[in-house]
Amino acid sequence: MRNRNQLFQRKFFRVPFGNPVEIRILKYRRRYISHLSAKRGPGSGHDLGEDGLSFISRYSLPTDMVLSVEFELPELGKERILAKVVRSDVVESGHLTAVQFLNLHGPRKDILRKYIASETKKNYMFLKYL
Repeated sequence: MRNRNQLFQRKFFRVPFGNPVEIRILKYRRRYISHLSAKRGPGSGHDLGEDGLSFISRYSLPTDMVLSVEFELPELGKERILAKVVRSDVVESGHLTAVQFLNLHGPRKDILRKYIASETKKNYMFLKYL
């Protein structure tokens, strides 16, 4: 039988997110990696939540690697957020990488929360009746 915590690992709901994502490698295991710091790469967003996002890229990124993740939202504009890799799986089109935001707080997080709520309502029409 599965552990109850394994079934419900996410704290926040996620919405589909197809916007481009730009990543830059910063640290691994608390150390700056000079030979990888110039590594940048495009990714394609997969889903977005209050505490993180997932994207598909060509890089296989290890757990605990710290990245600078840049993406654009209508209400936030272009955002550059520090994020830690929590999972990376091979998929048909590359690597599906999930990251947890490290420095998204206050008004920026509130705007993201409102964006996710509005996207949820668009995607799930029945919610307008609740």
